[in-house]
This record gives sequence, C-alpha cells and structure tokens, in this order.
Amino acid sequence: MEIDRLKSRTTVYVPFICDFPEAQIVQNTSLISGWADMKAIVLAGGYATRLRPISYALPKLLFPVLGKPMIYRTLDLLQSVGVEEVTLAVNYMAEKLRAEVGSVYNGVIVNYSLETEPLGTAGPIKLASKNTNLDETFLALNGDILAQIDLKQMLVQHKKAGAQITDALHEVKNPGRFGAVELDTKNRIQRFVEKPAKKQAPSRLVNAGIYVVEPEILEMIPDGRKVSLEREIFPTVATNGKLLGFPFSGDWFDIGNLTDYRKANLSLLGEVKAEAKPPNETRNLAIEYSVRKPIFVGNNAQIGKGAVLGPEVMVGQNDVIQEGARVSNSILFDRVTVGEKAVIAGSIIASDVIIGKKARIDNGCVISPNVRISEGIRIGRGTIIHPYKEIERNAKPESHLM
Repeated sequence: MEIDRLKSRTTVYVPFICDFPEAQIVQNTSLISGWADMKAIVLAGGYATRLRPISYALPKLLFPVLGKPMIYRTLDLLQSVGVEEVTLAVNYMAEKLRAEVGSVYNGVIVNYSLETEPLGTAGPIKLASKNTNLDETFLALNGDILAQIDLKQMLVQHKKAGAQITDALHEVKNPGRFGAVELDTKNRIQRFVEKPAKKQAPSRLVNAGIYVVEPEILEMIPDGRKVSLEREIFPTVATNGKLLGFPFSGDWFDIGNLTDYRKANLSLLGEVKAEAKPPNETRNLAIEYSVRKPIFVGNNAQIGKGAVLGPEVMVGQNDVIQEGARVSNSILFDRVTVGEKAVIAGSIIASDVIIGKKARIDNGCVISPNVRISEGIRIGRGTIIHPYKEIERNAKPESHLM
C-alpha cells in the first residue's frame, strides 16, 4: 500500500520505509572509468552551536533524517560514485561519531583526522592529506549538507573543463544568506559576492559545499593554521580560470540550525512514495493505529493500539509509542518512548527520551537526549530542555531548562 493511497485516519498495520532519492546515473562514464578507488574528505569538525542543546549530547552528523543519520546519507552518496575510502575531518565529539560509524560502512573504509583546533574549511583537508594519500582527483564536502546531486556528471564536467576545483552550485530564493556566485558562459566561477542585497546579487546560485579537487590544490593550503577554502583558495584558482561551477537542481539542504533541520525532514517526508513493508519478527506493532499522512516510521518501532500519528510525523528506529498516544507535526529521534495517552505537537524529541503517561509536549519544544518527563507533566509551548534532565514539574511556555 502506498502512502499516497492512504486516506485520512486510515488504519494500518505496518511502518513506512523510504530513503533519500538516488541521483540520476550519467550514461557516458568513460571519463571517470578507473576511479573506483576514489577518496573523499568529509568536513565534520564544527561545534554545531546552532543545533544546541541537542548537539551538546549528539554530534550533528548523527542527527537522523527520515530514520538515517546524516553521515550515512553522505557516505551512501559517495559510495554511489565509486568512493572506497572516506576521511572524516573531526573535532567536536569525535569519539561519539567514531563509536557510531566505525572504520567500515557498507564496504567503504572510514578514517578519522582529528583537528586539535579549528582549521576552517581548507585546513582540515590539508591535515587529512597527511594521513591518506590524495595524489589523484578527490571529493571534499561539508558534512552538514544533504544533496540530490549527480556526482558522476560533476566529475565528467570537471575533467572535460580541466578544472582544478569544481564547486557544486544550487539556486536558492535568497542568496543573501549564503553569498552568490557569478559564472561566465563556460560555467567558470568569476567571483563570489558575500551576502549580497537582493538587487546586487549576480545570480541566485550559491556554494553548495561539494567539491571535486585536484591534488595540486593541497600545495596552496598553508600548514598549521585556519584556512578558508572559499576566501583564500578559490580566488586564486578563479583568477587562473580553473574554478568551475556545477549548477544542479536536485534537493539541497544546508542543515545549520534546528529550523533548517526540521525543514529538511518535512521536505523529504513530502516526497515519500515508498511501499509499506510487512513486519518481521523483530517488530512488535499493534494491529491498529491511525495515520494522518504523511508519516515516516523507522525500523523496529512499536506502535500501541489506538495511537494517532500525523500529519508530518517522523518516528525513529526502536521508538515506542504506547496506547492512545498522539503525535503530530513532530520529529522523534531513535529510542524514544511516548507513554500512554501522551500528546506531542510540533516538537523535536531527541534520542533516548522517555515521556510519561498523559504528559503533554506543546508546539515548538525541543527536548534534548536522555531527558525523562514524568507522568502527567505539561511542557509549555517553545520550551527548550537540555540533556540529562528529569522533569517532574510543569514547564511554563518559553522555559529554558538546563
């Protein structure tokens, strides 16, 4: 049964499984044949300050998007183009990320390059190159972006143009938030205009944080200090006519804050057209619960009889939604327990949270990992709760519980 065929409050038996849409596969791949051992650098060293307080206890790259942490979506994308070795340039909460991802993911070797101090966007690439041999064309990308991009076509165009760096570009409504790009007729980048006024922007194309890089660029990056790829390296390469732009039209999300994170999940949720899969022995689902589409339910979730999910709900893996609970317009991370007849509306509930029987979470709340909310408690609109809290009293609207 497809989600699109479900009627409002349809009774269902099984969860919905979906994945991020695959990029189109370019037909002419002769220019990238022999790149099966390609390498990539993922910039994952930021402090995720705008994703606090959840990021106090969970690395940004482990935030789930429709049931799968961001880092795994990035690794899937890289594997689709033949990348066999990825180095994660890490700093903040590096050990938690390493413990989750490990050294191999679906056959892709995963290495870690630790920054002892912030090195910008180019410095981590130079540091990583000391531990892995980047003597051929490689990919570099920001870890906090999600993109539906044809990397094979990007690589083909990079080689055809003889570029030193190819920068993926995406069109946005308001380039002033990011900085706009000016291209010539051959898609070579002429300049970047940082946060331009709307009428002054040369285009609505912005840097999407995905790059194809030639190894000689490493010689341009100074050792041992913070270096900006965009401000210090790109201008020189552009002056030499070797900085290519690659506009693409697929989905692109820059997950810099919780608002962006929510938008990414809801946007992708709206694209779900996957078939429901029958339960296996590891699932313990009730015979009847109600759905107001669209929803996503992760693997091994337990949904109690009479529960109501939706609209716009993401239930994580191994979550427990007990009898009569109601969840709407909300994102639940993994291993969340929602007690009997509890109500959650318009909120983000991080991993390993327990919400007691008949508790109520009002719109706009953010509940960090490892929080316990007692039976019957009401959390007022817009409340933010930091990790490892036990909440035994009602929280007034806009509370900040540390």
